[in-house]
Amino acid sequence: MLRCAMLADAHIHLADLLERDPDSPERLAGRSWICCSASHDEAEWSTTEALRGRLPPFASSFGIHPQRAAWKHAGFLERLAAEGRIAAIGEAGFDFYGDKPERVRNAENEGAQRAVFEYQLDLAERHDLPILLHLRKAMDLAFEYAPRLKHLRAVVFHSFPGSGEDARSLLAKGVNAFFSFGMPLINGNKRSAEACASIPEDRLLSETDAPWQPPRGADFCRAEDLDRVVGGMVALRGSDRIGLELALARNFAAAFALEAPSP
Repeated sequence: MLRCAMLADAHIHLADLLERDPDSPERLAGRSWICCSASHDEAEWSTTEALRGRLPPFASSFGIHPQRAAWKHAGFLERLAAEGRIAAIGEAGFDFYGDKPERVRNAENEGAQRAVFEYQLDLAERHDLPILLHLRKAMDLAFEYAPRLKHLRAVVFHSFPGSGEDARSLLAKGVNAFFSFGMPLINGNKRSAEACASIPEDRLLSETDAPWQPPRGADFCRAEDLDRVVGGMVALRGSDRIGLELALARNFAAAFALEAPSP
């Protein structure tokens, strides 16, 4: 029986995971696995890139996170994009969850987040790169920016916060969108489950966001929790496990412009 060449994690933080789970590289080294690892400052990037000798090949992204909408690393991001050293820009986007003063949706915070987002959107356009979106309480802005997003190579919605209807509407507007699902599925998020069950298979991605977004009762999310995510997606969609794994790996390759894996 054929199995998928690899499980694909569309969003993970390898440097942060290493800090919480120092043995993770050794456990992952022998797995059929690929990921896109996000970094947001130069130190995190350096730690992540130093893992390349200890892990299977992986893709990297770099972005100005909306939770830290500052310009300190903008020049570094621009150099990475210009030199072709990243597979995507991000995570970028908007965060108005309200758990900190800078994440309250007011004119000042929205203006700051728009500025760094539009800078990154411009870089993605100029360098023909996908963008990895982080959106909390900001789904309306995905639709506002859709006329520009539809010109990008791909748009990956990390931990997709919208509905199935939102996803289909974005696709209808011409956005080459992929919708990534992770631990909210396992933790019983009904909106996430509805969306995952109804989005076209060729637009689905799986992720962990490890070490963040832990399974309920755990201290942090591990890279191996991707197996649970994919299992949850299989159950929600009534899919064949092997077929869905293959689709997720193909979608990962399409989203990040990588060579598609073969079974």
